[in-house]
Amino acid sequence: MPSLTRTIAAAIGGMSAIVAALQLRPAPTPAVSPFDRPTAEIWPAVATWSPTLEDEYAAFVARLGDAVEARTCRGLQGCLRDPAANLLWDGSDATLDIVVDCADLPYLLRAYFAFKRRLPFGFVSAVDGAAGRDIRYTRDVHPVAWKTWRDFPTPRDLFEHMVNYVHSGMFRTAPTVEDADFYPVAVDRRAIRPGAIFYDPNGHVLVVARRTASGAIYLLDGHPDGTLTWTRFGEALALGGADQGGGFRAFRPLLLAGDALVRTPNAGLPLYDPDAQHDRARWQVDGTAVGYHAWIRGTVADDPDADPVDGLRDEIRALCRDVGERLDAVDLALAGGLADQPHPPDLPENIYGTDGDWELYSTPSRDARLKAAVRETANALAALPDREAHVDALAAAWREEVARPACRFAYYDSRGLPVAFTIETVIDRLFELSFDPYHCPELRWGAPAGSAELASCPDDADKRAWYAREQRLRNQIDRDYGAPTPLDRGPLERPAIDPRRWLIGEVR
Repeated sequence: MPSLTRTIAAAIGGMSAIVAALQLRPAPTPAVSPFDRPTAEIWPAVATWSPTLEDEYAAFVARLGDAVEARTCRGLQGCLRDPAANLLWDGSDATLDIVVDCADLPYLLRAYFAFKRRLPFGFVSAVDGAAGRDIRYTRDVHPVAWKTWRDFPTPRDLFEHMVNYVHSGMFRTAPTVEDADFYPVAVDRRAIRPGAIFYDPNGHVLVVARRTASGAIYLLDGHPDGTLTWTRFGEALALGGADQGGGFRAFRPLLLAGDALVRTPNAGLPLYDPDAQHDRARWQVDGTAVGYHAWIRGTVADDPDADPVDGLRDEIRALCRDVGERLDAVDLALAGGLADQPHPPDLPENIYGTDGDWELYSTPSRDARLKAAVRETANALAALPDREAHVDALAAAWREEVARPACRFAYYDSRGLPVAFTIETVIDRLFELSFDPYHCPELRWGAPAGSAELASCPDDADKRAWYAREQRLRNQIDRDYGAPTPLDRGPLERPAIDPRRWLIGEVR
């Protein structure tokens, strides 16, 4: 597991003293948890948000990220209860009971840190926007209600309220909305660091946990089932428009003015930049026009001349991590018994943004991000200026990485027998992997028609028909949360995005 020093040095620098100060000694669990004591008593706002405390917050998030990457904890509750993962840990954290999804995660991290450091905390508690649409995907979003930590009897009441009421629409505000919780940041190493937020207007929110010397950015990703995963920043995450709030953002610092809680206006934010991320003319690296994601990486890199072979290794490892996390998600659906239930008569109006069992157990968004990551790897290889000079080293790196244990997997078929597969199996079957939680595990992992592997699948004719009808949706890479997703939504043909074609000269 990478050390905290390496993690933070790449993003912040010079924080060893901060980290040392955060190493709190274990304390016994009190008789009454601090989270259940009266807010007025246990949470006096005696500190003020400052650059030093923002650095401490970054260190806190980065350490949690280390633990999620190493998979020593799988959800926020487990991470905060672990003294090795939580720089602010004390005995009272054993009483925490927090399950968060992606939108809850940044709010809960910020609130927890504010509580531990006795800082003021507040949040937008309700937003409004254009009528007639899901508030998570509408336009003209603006706050209409606000709450502070003082509005809740106990800290636990605050945490539970946010888990129940915060949603991704609260991030969907234009840069000029100054009474919102977030603001767009400059593309700068000081801003895009642990604790920063990336908002994908398709309804996804992630928290930056690491930035490497080569400009690779890793984020914490919360899911409806309460798990946290480690995600590499790339084309799987959409920028959207400025008025939708898309891109990298940060919390507005909060100030107490008497009893009032004041959000810092844009004029008082040195790293506020409403235009840079959405100005395509700025998307250049060494004078060459590039896409948004490549521009971000190139701009925040400490070492812009990173070895392309190392970059490919990093991308393969990220893909393997994504597959491992998909394995967990599919297993969760199987454990929930959905594969044993009849298929519903209809799919949700939008397969990416819904609720209930489909939101909890299906994987269309996760699968789309995996496809986008594979496509990005292929595009990066295709665009490499001196690929021929590196092709032997790149091909060797590919072979070495895909042979690692972390890139080899097994799922249990409908008989309970293990079926081994690799990252290359997944790439071969990328557009056959079923996102539908009502399908058998064999179809969830794209077992070929007529194969011995598929023979153990007990799905009836109706479920098999749904699998066939969903093919065009499986062919879709880019998600759209704001429109219906009928069965004819995607392309007829499977996109050709296999990165191996650029390594061995064979079009797969």
